[in-house]
Amino acid sequence: MKYALNPKWLRRLWLAVLVLFVADWLLPVSTRFTRACGVVLFAILWMGLIALVWRQRLVRICLLGFTVMIGIFLALPARGPADAAKLRKAYVAGLLRYRYVPFYWGGESPKGIDCSGLIRRGQIDSMFLQGIGTLDAGLVRYSLRVWWNDCTARDFGEGRGFTTRLFSAPSINALDHSKILPGDLAVTSDGVHIMAYLGNNKWIEADPGLEHVAAVFVPAKDNVWFEKPIYIARWNIFR
Repeated sequence: MKYALNPKWLRRLWLAVLVLFVADWLLPVSTRFTRACGVVLFAILWMGLIALVWRQRLVRICLLGFTVMIGIFLALPARGPADAAKLRKAYVAGLLRYRYVPFYWGGESPKGIDCSGLIRRGQIDSMFLQGIGTLDAGLVRYSLRVWWNDCTARDFGEGRGFTTRLFSAPSINALDHSKILPGDLAVTSDGVHIMAYLGNNKWIEADPGLEHVAAVFVPAKDNVWFEKPIYIARWNIFR
């Protein structure tokens, strides 16, 4: 039984899977394929860890108990309507954590990020942390749904899935900022670029021209994205 539960080949296989998981995590590009690989590899790592420590009764019980607790928590109903103002504040903070991160097409991580990746990542991180901090399983599940489902800038602007289009404007520079709230999104009418409003006439974007994530005050006459026609959209969870 000893060798069935904790042989050398099992340890080596677990380490090999760990290397693959880290490599997958380090990829700046996030796709459905890389996310699926990450989920599968993490599940293998977790089950492998339990197998490796199986003979240590206390550790085994703790790991199995923790697994059950996580499953029960994720199955709990949402705690009720969340405070939209608090969620907006958390989202703005989540976006600002990526300030100065290098621009990378298709990126969605601190190692490299693009415009829609920034919008998604800020929401994923902030709602997950809010859910954990308030023990709201509904917010955790929501963050996981946003993480799993890709959304392009065009998708956000057209109100597909997670957002609702509010109105159009000639440009961010010409926008009446009294009509929007922190966390609202501006998508160029051609669906190429997306930015998020931080409040106090300041926006944040992953700008391919600047090659990093930047916070920009309006009016920004030297920024081409702030002169383009836009659609304003709002996360449904903030409505």
